[in-house]
Amino acid sequence: SRVAHFVIDVDDLDHGVAFWSAALDAKEEPLSEASSQVYRKLRLRDSDVRILLQRTADPKTHKERMHLDLESAEVRRLEQLGATRWDHQQERGYDFWVLRDPWANEFCVLQINFPDLLARRQPWPDLGAAESGSS
Repeated sequence: SRVAHFVIDVDDLDHGVAFWSAALDAKEEPLSEASSQVYRKLRLRDSDVRILLQRTADPKTHKERMHLDLESAEVRRLEQLGATRWDHQQERGYDFWVLRDPWANEFCVLQINFPDLLARRQPWPDLGAAESGSS
């Protein structure tokens, strides 16, 4: 077995592609016309795992049992894309933010743990000195 997709539920596929491709610097991959009515697939630049957005009208009713952890110091940039801060965790020797995407799916923004891997990424456009940081 291997992980092929991490699936995220959204109620608007176009909005989901816009948010998650900007948040993760991902590119949309084509799907068949029949599949693209329910799914959209995003390719991450530095991983073979794909993000699969799944259209659903089901309301979120409780906490996810699985979620993404993003290594970043860009909480404000993610908020500008439409994420909201939900919880600030400072437990078990870690300090991180739990955010929610526009569909209330939770994901975590961690402090940088692998600077050599993160350094391989292209820098994000400068949002201004007042807009950077994770607080």
